[in-house]
Amino acid sequence: MNVQNKRYEGVALKEPANFTYTDKDGKEQPDTIPPYIPSPELIHVVELMRILKRPLLIKGAPGSGKTRLSKAVAYELYGSAYRDYYFEWNIKSTSKAKDGLYTFDYLERLRDAQDKQALHPEQYVRRGPLGKAFEVSTTETPAIVLIDEIDKADIDFPNDLLLELDQLRYEIEEIAPDQERTTKRIQRAAYPPIIFITSNEEKELPPAFLRRCLFYYIEFPEKSDLENIVQANFPYLKSEAVKSAVDRFYGLRLEMKKHPNTEKEVSTSELLDWMRAIAHFFEAKVKAALEELVEKTPAKRPEIEPILKALAENLPLNEAMSQLVDALLPGLSKELAVDLETKDLKDLYPYLLVKSLNDFKIHILKNNG
Repeated sequence: MNVQNKRYEGVALKEPANFTYTDKDGKEQPDTIPPYIPSPELIHVVELMRILKRPLLIKGAPGSGKTRLSKAVAYELYGSAYRDYYFEWNIKSTSKAKDGLYTFDYLERLRDAQDKQALHPEQYVRRGPLGKAFEVSTTETPAIVLIDEIDKADIDFPNDLLLELDQLRYEIEEIAPDQERTTKRIQRAAYPPIIFITSNEEKELPPAFLRRCLFYYIEFPEKSDLENIVQANFPYLKSEAVKSAVDRFYGLRLEMKKHPNTEKEVSTSELLDWMRAIAHFFEAKVKAALEELVEKTPAKRPEIEPILKALAENLPLNEAMSQLVDALLPGLSKELAVDLETKDLKDLYPYLLVKSLNDFKIHILKNNG
């Protein structure tokens, strides 16, 4: 495999990707990657970071899709084999730069020493996400790393990574310098990994670190873009329902921006949460109607059973299945636009979108009740 000349065009996740992979125990496991629809500008920036071999720092409101970009790029380059080349480093307030490179299992070495079975120090090195990426990244198959929410860590954390990001190497301190030739005290990446770094702007990042990164701010999508995002995630929902939901969502977002007590704006992820709840009710309708159809028309069982199986396993329906549902149950999807005005679905809306507010929550509930 050689992906060096393969561009990221943002096309691999126009709809959910469903596949299986083999875990460390040799068992088949299901995997699903939700759709990701990047803007043309973001696609261009990803290509630019690959040309310049510099990390991409992504900022934007929580829920704007910063974290999902790196996996979308990995899937487009490597398909279902992306797990071999993709590494996530989720930063916490206690994270240290060294943790992403490696940790040393002192406890295991002590136990082995007590049993007089102590091995070479190299045997107790446990590589972190960035260390693993350095290990596997090559010219033909560059690794992809996500350093997620870097601003959660201590203020010195970004600066502690400068040497590693600049020189693509790190030292394992527990291995003595005179053992370097045989035990690889100094670890080097054969080729720069593709590094995505996200920040929620909780604190300022050091200028020295910022100078080494490209930068992109993910703006809140326009209404038409939101409709495309929802339609990609829920392809079996008809445009009437999607437009109705996005209109209500957008209206609330504008209202919240005007309110003086609002510190939080609703995000794309919360819109998808609401749509997921709505889809749950819609899928229940589809399932019941299809089961009834199978009873009445047994000849249709072969084409209906794959849809019922996907619904039973909580898998998203792909475009072909969605078209088949429309053909088998004409008119059912359009009912969802009407269902959005019923009490059950309408009541889901304000709770999901303003769950973190207090006085404004009451205000919105009154206006949407």
